[in-house]
Amino acid sequence: MSKGLIGKRSIIYTLSKIISAILSLLSISLFTRIFDADAYGQYLLFISYVTLICSLFFWWHRLSVYRYYHKYKDQYSSFLKTSYISFFIIVLVLLSASIAIYFWPFENQELIFGLIPFCIFAAIFKSNFDLNQSLFNISRRDYLFCFNIIFRPLLFVSLSLIFHQYLKIYDHALMYAFIMSFFLIAIISDFLIFKNTLVGGFEKKIITKFYSYGFPLTGLFIFDYILTFSDRLLIGHYLGSEMVGMYGANYDLIKMMVLFGMVIQGYIIYPELNKTFEKNNIIEVKKLMTFNLNIFATVFLPLCIFIIYFNDSISSLFIGNQFTRQSSELIPIFSIIFLLWGLKIHHIDYIFQLKEKTSVSMYILFFGSLINLILNFILIPRMELIGASYATLSSYFMILLVSFIISRNFLKVKIDIHIIAKTIIFLGFGLIFSNILGRYFQNEVLSMIAFLVIYITLTFKFNYYSLKPFLSKLYF
Repeated sequence: MSKGLIGKRSIIYTLSKIISAILSLLSISLFTRIFDADAYGQYLLFISYVTLICSLFFWWHRLSVYRYYHKYKDQYSSFLKTSYISFFIIVLVLLSASIAIYFWPFENQELIFGLIPFCIFAAIFKSNFDLNQSLFNISRRDYLFCFNIIFRPLLFVSLSLIFHQYLKIYDHALMYAFIMSFFLIAIISDFLIFKNTLVGGFEKKIITKFYSYGFPLTGLFIFDYILTFSDRLLIGHYLGSEMVGMYGANYDLIKMMVLFGMVIQGYIIYPELNKTFEKNNIIEVKKLMTFNLNIFATVFLPLCIFIIYFNDSISSLFIGNQFTRQSSELIPIFSIIFLLWGLKIHHIDYIFQLKEKTSVSMYILFFGSLINLILNFILIPRMELIGASYATLSSYFMILLVSFIISRNFLKVKIDIHIIAKTIIFLGFGLIFSNILGRYFQNEVLSMIAFLVIYITLTFKFNYYSLKPFLSKLYF
């Protein structure tokens, strides 16, 4: 791919994710003002169940398709048909399993049986959407990929408002909008992917490769699910859905603010890593990985410091009043959590994926999810929402530490200490100066601007030269 095309692609991805992030901020701000904490908490629990189904049945398949696209690019039609035939086989297995559940004796059967169809169809449509997006991304169909990134959340917000404001559906408006938005976009994308694809057929060797690489990831995703959602489920069990709403609103806000840039970086750099690795250019892979780590140091670490320092202003701006009761305590912890988690999944995990050592990640996540689950059981009844956040922080830190140590056995990536040290110094100057201005003028906005101006100016003057080669290659 030419330098011009890479730069154009980077701009498209960045703009689409920024627009998507704005829509996500809008939705959190809007929903925490028009829905009460209980209704929002029920929606978050619904998302938790949908994610569980996706992690059990679909995620391993999508990641396998994404991983082996370049390997089977010369057999594109067969690869494509094998990918979607295997997807619909998984759908049939899921539907069969859901039917069997109806014969199992549960407490609160009416509630569970009423929720199952919503969760099943939401998981199918979301997984179809995610599979399409993976193919659009890896095949460089950037305009379609980015259009979906923007239009899907826009459709979700619009449908939510229609259901709530005009159809007067209050309790399940978000669930209905979630399902319909994924369904409509997935169907259109399916048509565009298969348009003019006539040749090729199901290839056993391709699905065998999918299975051998991806299926062990099911364990990985289950443990990831425990890490990500066990806190919400246990908060719901011990404290009720209203507290889930409060916890989840702050959690989702900071997750979106911290991780959305990491996702952009991943969309840009992972296809380049994948292609370079398949060419067996390990030296270039190491350089790309070092650059990726430098982006974490110079962009995402300062972002988290900014969120921590100005958390009161951020929560009052983006979250409704009934959701901000413990924001000043939760937001700093969540900021650190997502910095650690982003570094793990958008940097260290690339090593395990490229080296086809995904089973190692599974064992590490098993260790971390066990710690997380135990700490949640201990801390949530005693410390409530803060206990859940401490449990997640502790487990994420242990996972990152173990992942880093083990990953260096497969690929030793250079850590640029000079860039990290300079970043810390620049952040110190920014915090000191913004604090002085804040005390003197009593103006939080002025303090924010001062912090950003000082840090960005120093970074461009003293760190930009080190980052410039790959910035020019990947972004401009």
